[in-house]
Amino acid sequence: MKNIFLASVLLVTVLTTAAWGDLSGRWSGNDGGIYYLRQTDGYVYWYGEAADAQPKWSNVFSGRLFGTRIKGNWADVPKGRTTGAGNLELVLENDGNDLRVVNKTGGFVATRWTRTNTEASVTQPLMQMKPTGKADCVRFDPAALCVRQVNGRWKIVDAEHWLLDFGPNQAAADQSLKVIRHYRMDRACFVGRPNPLFSYMLAKGGSPSGAIAGEDCVDFDPKTVAVSNIQGRWKIVSGRRWLFDFGPAQTEARQALSVIRRYRFSRSCFVGRPDADFSYLRR
Repeated sequence: MKNIFLASVLLVTVLTTAAWGDLSGRWSGNDGGIYYLRQTDGYVYWYGEAADAQPKWSNVFSGRLFGTRIKGNWADVPKGRTTGAGNLELVLENDGNDLRVVNKTGGFVATRWTRTNTEASVTQPLMQMKPTGKADCVRFDPAALCVRQVNGRWKIVDAEHWLLDFGPNQAAADQSLKVIRHYRMDRACFVGRPNPLFSYMLAKGGSPSGAIAGEDCVDFDPKTVAVSNIQGRWKIVSGRRWLFDFGPAQTEARQALSVIRRYRFSRSCFVGRPDADFSYLRR
């Protein structure tokens, strides 16, 4: 009986590896965390932490693969400030690219994980995100983003690309990431690239809406905004106040006005004024 049991375990391990491939690599959790998985034979281990420069929590996991399920134990470690521990049972989905919690104890927060890259690509240099499709937009997964220092500059990045560059300003990078996650922004769009004169963020193809505590915004009425030439410079104005300056670029000013009206933006918001490191529009 013992030999039969061992043979069954080996068979499950072989079938799981064939069906799902190696699970080793970087995964993003819906708790905003980054998880580094390692699969060896029929076992899975991870180290996970909040995607911040000084993570509020960090944990480790050790589990066993049973077909499409993983059962094991987790515990917080002292890099973070939380001290939980418990059990986890997970199920593999989407051809092994997603993990979902089936059972958990100890107050574990995350319930889903998505594979963001494989072990082989972790060491590849970061490239700037590029637009895809006809619209001049960059698509990204807000849950996969984190703040990282790259060659002395603080950037918002995913596994292989960087989205925003904040130079030496780590605080602005951290706050901007909170804004992106709060509104679930998943596209960065531009008017006038390669040196854009106007940019905006979208959330699932629409305008971000709501509010976040401490937000620095200027309100305006999208129904009254217009393009005006003021002392030789094309600007988008609202009443007697100008909102955006396009210099000599009249075409880009009118394109940006069309964007504002299309998405009914009514607030222009900033992180780090007077020289904002990040700006966005919302309803």
